[in-house]
Amino acid sequence: RGRPADTRTDFQKHSLRVLVMLLLRDYPGSRLCGHRDLSPDLNGNGEIEPEEWVKVCPCFDAASILQEPSPPNPASL
Repeated sequence: RGRPADTRTDFQKHSLRVLVMLLLRDYPGSRLCGHRDLSPDLNGNGEIEPEEWVKVCPCFDAASILQEPSPPNPASL
């Protein structure tokens, strides 16, 4: 409806964080980014800004997954 939102459940957030941590362990030095971060730099300033995004997804900053506090593991609740 033109209003993108982060609709991940706590279980999905937890699972994604675990998966990303495992992948980064296996592929050190990899760049963590979302689809939107791979849009073309239309103004050539070296930064992909929101007005340049071809896609809005994911509706969260993928690179910040590891800086955010860990969501509770829903299986342990």
